[in-house]
Amino acid sequence: MFGCVRKGTSEGAGRDGQREQCVLLVEKTKKITDCLTANVQGSCAAYKGPLPLDQERALNRELGLHGAAVRKYRAFRACAGAVGDPGSGCSRARLQQRCPSPGLCLLCLIPDALLQRVAELEKVNAEFLRTKQQLEQEFNQKRAKFKELYLAKEEDLKRQNAVLQAAQDDLGQLRTQLMEAHAEMENIKAIATVSETTKQEAIDEVKRQWQEEVASLQAIMKETVRDYELQYHHRMEQERAQWSQYRENVEREIADLRRRLSEGQEEENLENEMKKAQEDAEKLRSVVMPMEKEIAALKEKLAEAEEKIKAASEVKELNHYLEAEKSCRTDLEMYVAVLNTQKSVLQEDAEKLRKELHEVCHLLEQERQQHNQLKHTWQKANDQFLESQRLLMRDMQRMEIVLTSEQLRQVEELKKKDQEEDDQQRLSKRKEEKQKDSDDETKASCSLAPEETLTQLSNEEVHVNSTHGSVHSLDADLLLSSGESFNKPDTDMFKDGLRRAQSTDSLGTSGSLQCKALGYNNKAKSAGNLDESDFGPLVGADSASENFDTASLGSLQMPSGFMLTKDQEKAIKAMTPEQEETASLLSSVTQGVESAYVSPSGYRLVSETEWNLLQKEVQNAGNKLGRRCDMCSNYEKQLQGIQIQEAETRDQVKKLQVMLRQANDQLEKTMKDKQELEDYMKQSAEDSSNQISLLMAKCQKSENFLSELQQAFLQAKRSVQEQMAVLTQSREQVSEELVRLQKDNESLQGKHSLHVSLQQAEDFILPEGAEELRELILKYREDIISVRTAADHLEEKLKAEILFLKEQIQAEQYLKENIEETLQLEIENCKEEIASISSLKAELERIKAEKEQLESSSQENLQQLESLQEAKNALEEQLKKETAAKANLEQLVFEEKNKAQRLQTELDVSEQVQRDFVKLSQTLQVQLERIRQADSLERIRAILNDTKLTDINQLPET
Repeated sequence: MFGCVRKGTSEGAGRDGQREQCVLLVEKTKKITDCLTANVQGSCAAYKGPLPLDQERALNRELGLHGAAVRKYRAFRACAGAVGDPGSGCSRARLQQRCPSPGLCLLCLIPDALLQRVAELEKVNAEFLRTKQQLEQEFNQKRAKFKELYLAKEEDLKRQNAVLQAAQDDLGQLRTQLMEAHAEMENIKAIATVSETTKQEAIDEVKRQWQEEVASLQAIMKETVRDYELQYHHRMEQERAQWSQYRENVEREIADLRRRLSEGQEEENLENEMKKAQEDAEKLRSVVMPMEKEIAALKEKLAEAEEKIKAASEVKELNHYLEAEKSCRTDLEMYVAVLNTQKSVLQEDAEKLRKELHEVCHLLEQERQQHNQLKHTWQKANDQFLESQRLLMRDMQRMEIVLTSEQLRQVEELKKKDQEEDDQQRLSKRKEEKQKDSDDETKASCSLAPEETLTQLSNEEVHVNSTHGSVHSLDADLLLSSGESFNKPDTDMFKDGLRRAQSTDSLGTSGSLQCKALGYNNKAKSAGNLDESDFGPLVGADSASENFDTASLGSLQMPSGFMLTKDQEKAIKAMTPEQEETASLLSSVTQGVESAYVSPSGYRLVSETEWNLLQKEVQNAGNKLGRRCDMCSNYEKQLQGIQIQEAETRDQVKKLQVMLRQANDQLEKTMKDKQELEDYMKQSAEDSSNQISLLMAKCQKSENFLSELQQAFLQAKRSVQEQMAVLTQSREQVSEELVRLQKDNESLQGKHSLHVSLQQAEDFILPEGAEELRELILKYREDIISVRTAADHLEEKLKAEILFLKEQIQAEQYLKENIEETLQLEIENCKEEIASISSLKAELERIKAEKEQLESSSQENLQQLESLQEAKNALEEQLKKETAAKANLEQLVFEEKNKAQRLQTELDVSEQVQRDFVKLSQTLQVQLERIRQADSLERIRAILNDTKLTDINQLPET
């Protein structure tokens, strides 16, 4: 456009052309002014006054002025600066007067219409400025309101920040409390672990002490047992020496008795023997009773040691129960099952004991019946024996009447031959027995060689012939006992010896304690005897060192296996003084007959056949005299069997007593375990209830703390949400205000463009004079400067506001992000706390379930304990019944023992009667022989007068 103006000025030099150029220049100036007003940055300087050279060049380059246009524009600026405000009512003359270069200045050439137009424009500009000022005032007011609103929002934010800070402080306190609670829980757990470890250490210490005590008790018990074994062995050695000495004394007494019997003093010797036997029995009792007392003391000590061991085992079982209760509840159920099994076992044992007691009662009843039968049979046997003795005496009297002196001599010769044969058989049997004994000794020494350091005792019953004490039965029992003693284990032998040593007084027989491998010759010795208090003294026999003649007795063995006693043998075979006299008479008679045989008066001769028949009858009569009947031997065997059965029954009764005692001990132990289990269950229930109450209290505290945390969290969340709502609302308001301001700015810019368009549409009349033009230009320049200043001020103000708003928005965004992060962290922490609290709830529920299970198990255990109590009561009642039955059985056994003693006494009486009958028969034989040899009736009367006896004891000993 400046190029067009420059072209117009160069083509026409007329006045109209200048006016057109001025109009164009004014329009250009208005555009420049509008541009300066609208442009915020404003790179050009003010138009009033001269410009510096660099600014002028920059402005010319910007406006596109060159050459004359530059000079004219420079003059215009100078004119505008000299005239001043063109709208101040100046005229053309005034413009021309004031213009420094009227020929060149365009203002001086502006027409009046243009000046009027400029004046109108100035008015419009003034109105625009007033409107602008009003807008600025309104903007300032709104800015103040916005500032107040901003300050209020800042205060609200500060207040909200304070509330949020308080909530954060509360949350921090709650966290610290939660940490303290966790620390307290950890401390409780540590205390629990420490208490558990200390408890385990205490249990281990108690266990170790118990083990040491058990070991010491075992060592003491072993030493005590060893000492008592040594003492017992020593006493046994002493007793064996005493018994050997006593045996030697008895042998000497037997030899003395034999010698005295040969002298006819049998009655006194028997009385002395009875006295000595009684003295020996008293000695035996004095030896046996202290041994029994010591055995009882040993048993008591063993029982005490067993009780201590049981107590220690109970402590061990209690430790095991504690560990099992800590590890798992199933062990308790297993223990209850074990108790049930023990209960069932005890019930089975009680049933077995009941059955055995019934069997024992049945056996005792059978024995009672057998005793009654045996009593009747013995009475019958005694009557039959007396009748047979009477018949034999009559036969002997008849035979003695028939026999002559020669026949008597032949009978004596036959007796001597038989005696020689018996001696030879006896010697051969003795040699065979010695050979067998030597073989047995070698076998025993070989079998006991690896056990030379041990001292073993065996006590075997040697069942003696209760009627006659035969040597054969003693030898047989001795061999059997020695054979069995070597085959038995050492411990069984020792126990059996103790048992039989205890039962010597209760039973009718006393066993012999056999010593094996004690550094002596390993020879089995036995001394079989009967208790003198019950059966009277019988003859004992030693299988190894007895010196009496067994071969002579072996010849008297009957087919039934029964052996004669010494008294019977002596009564039958020993020669009395009368027989010696008769033998001397017979020898004298035979000598006389050899020289010159004359038959004495009162005798007759018999033939050879009659003599042989008579010898056979005499031999049969002798055999009948020396032989017992089969019924007697059978009865004797039955009596021995009954005695054996009685001993076995007593052993069974003792075993049953031991089993009952063991059952009672087991029952007491079970009751003690049950009581301890009840105490432990009560203690564990109390401990568990205390722990559950503590955990419930802690859980309640945790729940309260969690509810408080949740309430604080919800309150903080609500306050933060409210703050966020307020902030979002304020942000929306600020954004709305900014949009409104932008709209106002745009509307203002639109109004300005509208005014520009209106001004362009109107006819602009340039002032005619240069002065007016100059004034107009100066006015425009001032307007442009003011607009520039206002625009700069507005620009700075808007920049400041924009920066403030940006910073405020950034601060709000940063604060919002911080609040979101804080809330997110708090939410995560609250989630973690909620998870921990949920785990605590689960733990509490688990503890409640365990408590319920423990209560149910305790109820079950209580029920089981009640059932055990009922079983205990039943067992106690059963035990009372068994004890009553036991007392009844003992009474029955005592009665049977008395019956056996009575039978034994009757048997002894019958034996004595037999001896008396033998003595009487021998005496009668002697008297018959004397009567037969008498020469006259006076001699016969004298013999008969001498034989008037009032008592059987008055008979002479044969």
